[in-house]
Order: sequence, then structure tokens, then C-alpha cells
Amino acid sequence: MATPSRISPRTVTFGLRQRAWWVMRRRISFTLSELLSTLADGSERDATGNLRRYLKALNDAGIVRVDAARQRGVALTSPGCYRYRLIIDTGRKAPVWRAKTGIVFDPNTGTEYPIEGAP
Repeated sequence: MATPSRISPRTVTFGLRQRAWWVMRRRISFTLSELLSTLADGSERDATGNLRRYLKALNDAGIVRVDAARQRGVALTSPGCYRYRLIIDTGRKAPVWRAKTGIVFDPNTGTEYPIEGAP
């Protein structure tokens, strides 16, 4: 009888989220549209949804914060854009969002940031 293999949790983030982390560390204050215009080249699958979920996880973990006032949009009917601010700069490697456990893991320090209201 074969023993089930245990899958270890992810400790590194690659691709779009890693590149977004570099931009976040550089700019400190940013919007989702600024990240997308800087990083997304069209080859990513659902880059907007990917970064939106990642920023929400980082916000819920306390690594970034959403400013109280929205940044003005271009269109007259636009409700505006959320402006994010990096609160905890943990280092070069991007934090890893572990959605199933509700934790954001920092590979630089080994710290786990629990997400409020996650399982």
C-alpha cells in the first residue's frame, strides 16, 4: 500500500506577484492600475484578478493598507481607485499568500501573518 505524500506549503512566489512586490517596495504608495500598467504585458491570465486578490490578502494580513480616500478616476462617473501603502517591508522575496490556510508567509523572516476571518 502506498503512503500518501504530504505536500509542503509554498514558500516562494514567482511571476507577476514577485514583480509586483518589487514595485510595491520601490514606490511605497501605489494603485492596482499603476501596478498593472507597469507589470502586465498581456501574457498573464487574469492579471487584474490575480493582483486584486493578492493585495486583499496583504491588506488583511496588515502588510499593506488601503488609504481612506480614493484616488480620483479619469472618467466622470468613476468612483476612483484604491491607493495602497506598504506598511511592512519584509525584504526582497515577496510574501506568499496561502489561501487554503488563511496565512501570508514571509520567506525573508519565516513569519506567518494570519488573515482576519480566514479558516
